[in-house]
Amino acid sequence: MMDVALEVDPVNIAAGNKDAGISSTSTCVAKCPMDRSTAFGFYCLPLSLSDAGNKTDQVLKTLTGTSGTDFFKNVGRDLRSSWREIIYMCLVALGLSIVVTAMLRFLAPVIVWITVVLIIVASVAVTVFLWVSWHMRQQAVQRTENNNDSMSEYEKDVLKRSVTNFLIMAIVSTIFTVLTIVLLVAMRKRIKLVIALFKEAGKAIAAMPMILLQPVWTCVWLVVVCLLGVIGVLLIESSGDPTLYQGSVLFVKSSLIANLRWYHLFALLWITQFLVACQHVTIAGAISQWYFTRNKNQLGWPILTSMKRMYRYHLGSIALGSLIIALVKLVRIVLKYVEKRIGGQSQACSWALKCCQCCLWCFEKFLKFLSKNAYIEIAIYGYGFCKAAQKAFSLLVNNAFRVAAINYVGAFVLFLSKATVVISSVFIGIEIMKTREDVTYAWVPILIAAVFSYFIAHCFISVYEMTIDTLFLCFCEDCERNDGIEKPYYMSKGLMQFVENSKKALAVLEEKESQAKAWTTNVQPQNEITSTHYPAAAPLPGHAHRGMTPLHPPYPPNSFPPSPSRFITPAG
Repeated sequence: MMDVALEVDPVNIAAGNKDAGISSTSTCVAKCPMDRSTAFGFYCLPLSLSDAGNKTDQVLKTLTGTSGTDFFKNVGRDLRSSWREIIYMCLVALGLSIVVTAMLRFLAPVIVWITVVLIIVASVAVTVFLWVSWHMRQQAVQRTENNNDSMSEYEKDVLKRSVTNFLIMAIVSTIFTVLTIVLLVAMRKRIKLVIALFKEAGKAIAAMPMILLQPVWTCVWLVVVCLLGVIGVLLIESSGDPTLYQGSVLFVKSSLIANLRWYHLFALLWITQFLVACQHVTIAGAISQWYFTRNKNQLGWPILTSMKRMYRYHLGSIALGSLIIALVKLVRIVLKYVEKRIGGQSQACSWALKCCQCCLWCFEKFLKFLSKNAYIEIAIYGYGFCKAAQKAFSLLVNNAFRVAAINYVGAFVLFLSKATVVISSVFIGIEIMKTREDVTYAWVPILIAAVFSYFIAHCFISVYEMTIDTLFLCFCEDCERNDGIEKPYYMSKGLMQFVENSKKALAVLEEKESQAKAWTTNVQPQNEITSTHYPAAAPLPGHAHRGMTPLHPPYPPNSFPPSPSRFITPAG
């Protein structure tokens, strides 16, 4: 810092205050003003940590009865002494996540139908509670009017408004409950498809357990990007050209440097969405390869193969999809910034901006849903993003009731699974910490373990969710491109019962399996070469008598190659 006279307010100038006369500038001072700024390295941050510390002390004294300094000392000591218990609780969460994932595969019918019953019971219970509350408040209003109670007019008005509010909520809840029950009854066969998809997802993840690590790699890259983003913010905010202003040296940012804040923010949004999209494409590629492989023993390395295809062919499509979502997010942030700048100057403008933000939030959710399914189409066929989005949208519209069942029932089941892991880990952590009487604040390590438990559960459940979505689109593509008779389905028997010609397809599949068994009859080996690869009524080929390795079909006759690679083209 330069030792110069302070003739302007560095806090207002650093914050870009218009009243200070200059925006996007910094000034050299001998010492940071202690009342409204805090020294951080060679910079004065336009905030007072002392005020924040005083407020924190007041809150901590109210909650814990100790000052902030003593509280953080005790917390540090508790963490040093209970780090083993935190690791134990994280291991418990890991074990519970594995158990829940296995239960979703083997006990899917029980879990799904219990969830459906819970949804109906909860909806009915909330509706009954609202109607009872409305009735009780209405009776209270009538008693007040008949008995001329000593309640003030304001209290009577509040009570009457509560009656109206509860009536509206009860009517809305009744409509929601009736629609929920009708939809669940109408989608009972689709709910069976959800159960079958849960079973198939468990099989796929069991065949590729390393796929559960994909969220971990994504999280690592996101942390790296966030750190680089912080460094970029520091570089932008500390830049500027030195200029003499009223006896002080100001570092004035050019318009380019000032606008780099928005470019930097947009880059962070784009890169984070790009990394998440890479995870989706990798998981979708591995799962689709598992689905379209008839002989699961010849699966190979589907995760590495999927990553290779992604890096070689699909980075452009992923970049386009993440760009669209990043743009929508940026527009939402800009609208929020404009709303904050307007403040309370115009209620109409503020209301209009809030409506726009709400619409953009809904549009962003739709884009994320559509992009996620577009990435699945990209992983299967290698389409470009626009064509993949069009194809995914067409499939989702044609299977609207199935999509509703998966997103309504399946999403709620996965949410309950995640909540079960976290809540169970917390209760087990409470029991573990009961043995540690030397820990002052037992809830601190339990809270930290709960955060890690949520992350562990999220890794398992998010992969499971993406697996179900991928299997569903693979199932839809299989139904659209094949008929199960002349063109055999790739799906398993559990999914085949949900197609229109399920009986014929199952009969053809059983006939194929019986023909395949004919290739493995009890034929004596010749020349130390097993003959299980050849038909029972056919002699061994001539090369087998010469001691050569026998040829055998890698998949049953009259079927397609065991890979979706025939659909993949270098697009995107």
